[in-house]
Amino acid sequence: MSGGTSPRGAVEVHGYALRVIRQARGRGVSDLAAALEVDRSYIRHLENGSKLRVSPELYAALLRELQIDDYRALLATAPLRDGAST
Repeated sequence: MSGGTSPRGAVEVHGYALRVIRQARGRGVSDLAAALEVDRSYIRHLENGSKLRVSPELYAALLRELQIDDYRALLATAPLRDGAST
């Protein structure tokens, strides 16, 4: 997965997008944190940008819990769509 992964394999998350999508799905911070088995402060840190990277496993769990089909939706630096030109 390029364009949003760091050299160590961690995925950089766009915190504002995470918050907007979470709210649009009607999920609270505590609810999402419990589903992911993380502390709610961790979700808050992701959303406000004080924490940027998550493991690939947690990123996949975020996508699953928020019912997101396109893996690029939460990437801090999303790659171009397939077939798009610059």
